[in-house]
Amino acid sequence: MKTNLKLAWRNLWRNRRRTFIAISSIVFSVLLASWMRSMQEGSYDSMIDNTVKFYSGYLQVQDTAFWEERTIDNGFETTGELKSKISKVKNVTLVSDRLESFALAANHLHSKPAMVMGIEPEAEDQITNISKKITSGKFIATGDKSVVVAEGLAGYLNLEVGDTLVMISQGYHGISANGLFEIVGIMTHPNPEFNKRMVYLDISQAREFYSAYNISTSLVVMTDDHTKVAHLKNEIVKLVPERNTVMTWTEMQPEIVQLIESDRGSGIIMLAILYIVIAFGMFSVVMMMTKERKREFGVIHAVGMKKQKLSTIVFLETILIGFIGCTIGLIISYLFCLYFYYYPLPLRGEMAEATIQYGMEPYMFFSIKSSLFYSQMILVFIISVIISIFPIANIHRMKITKAMRA
Repeated sequence: MKTNLKLAWRNLWRNRRRTFIAISSIVFSVLLASWMRSMQEGSYDSMIDNTVKFYSGYLQVQDTAFWEERTIDNGFETTGELKSKISKVKNVTLVSDRLESFALAANHLHSKPAMVMGIEPEAEDQITNISKKITSGKFIATGDKSVVVAEGLAGYLNLEVGDTLVMISQGYHGISANGLFEIVGIMTHPNPEFNKRMVYLDISQAREFYSAYNISTSLVVMTDDHTKVAHLKNEIVKLVPERNTVMTWTEMQPEIVQLIESDRGSGIIMLAILYIVIAFGMFSVVMMMTKERKREFGVIHAVGMKKQKLSTIVFLETILIGFIGCTIGLIISYLFCLYFYYYPLPLRGEMAEATIQYGMEPYMFFSIKSSLFYSQMILVFIISVIISIFPIANIHRMKITKAMRA
């Protein structure tokens, strides 16, 4: 076996140009497949990241009844101890209180139902980047008695920064709630529905407004790796009281999961077509190499080398070419996608405008998950091994007299 491997290695470099052509075809195949998968998965990661930052976060701790009946009466009392325990779970990066409810927002002439969000300003800004969506005025700070209003709601009520917003609602356990709040900022929310009715205020002021002292409707939990939300849910469930439940972003926004799975399915079909093209490209190179060496095979067989040994050497040559090409392709594709991971491709024109309207950055993002690259390398290597059957079969069918005249 050692002798066969040595002969195969030497045969590769007897004709360097032929070997470089074969290796280049495999390198290009790995690069092309990795590029496509990295771009596809990178777009999903960006979509998930932007989607959860619209509103939900990656996970939420809620009262068991809140998601089905979203009223302030289904809130729960939070403690610093609980938040501290959750924040210490591995991969948890942020835990923030929210108090969500509804109110009738009005000025002196018009009124409209509004969604009121009591938040921890600094923490919430890390989740939803509200401060970057402010179009007029400024974002609220901890302890402020003022509010930030969505652009659509402010436009309908004809209110501007410095004006007073009137809110009337029903507080905790039916208590009457009403108040006057200065508008310090107007924002544009990426979600069109939220942009028509959202009001943000400091959570301490929201609790006072609704007479819901120490009450939150949810604890928003953020992580640095969305693939670990199921694991985080299992860990957090152990920490919260029985009356609470933990929901992941996939449970709160199943339509996004369905969209990604649908697109991933079409992506797999496109990838399969790509692999067929790659297989035919590699096959043509191997076939060319085999036909070029037909006379060589005939001479070697004529001087005494058995077809079995000759087939083994050719098979080892193909394996070596596949291994070298896949290894180089893995390194190049990783470095290639790594560059675009840190410097994503900017989108332009209508595509960029459409992306911005949905609250996403106008860039084509890439993923550098190691599994994406290893899987492409392994698949291309398997294709190269399957293709090696052709020269082996060709050798076994070979007739010495015809091969010698080739």
